[in-house]
Amino acid sequence: MKTLGLILENTLEEICAGRKLFTPDGGTQEALDMFQLVAKAISYADSEGLVEQCQFGIGDFTDRLIFSRVLVTGGVTELGFEFLRSRTGNRQQKVG
Repeated sequence: MKTLGLILENTLEEICAGRKLFTPDGGTQEALDMFQLVAKAISYADSEGLVEQCQFGIGDFTDRLIFSRVLVTGGVTELGFEFLRSRTGNRQQKVG
């Protein structure tokens, strides 16, 4: 299973590549559960100023908040790009 940091990094890269809409990969409970990690990563990125203009679709709010979709219209901020550069630099230092 991917760590939240790696999910955040991959999601920011997808946003940089032009992806704006994030939804579960299927209609199963497992797909919805996996999507919650992506939504949580985007929520964190939004709260830390790594992305801007996020809209969260709420699918359910019984025992816990369940996201059904996330729309990122503002894209990655300069702070988000700095985060990605630092992560890439750390990976290259570990390899080299």
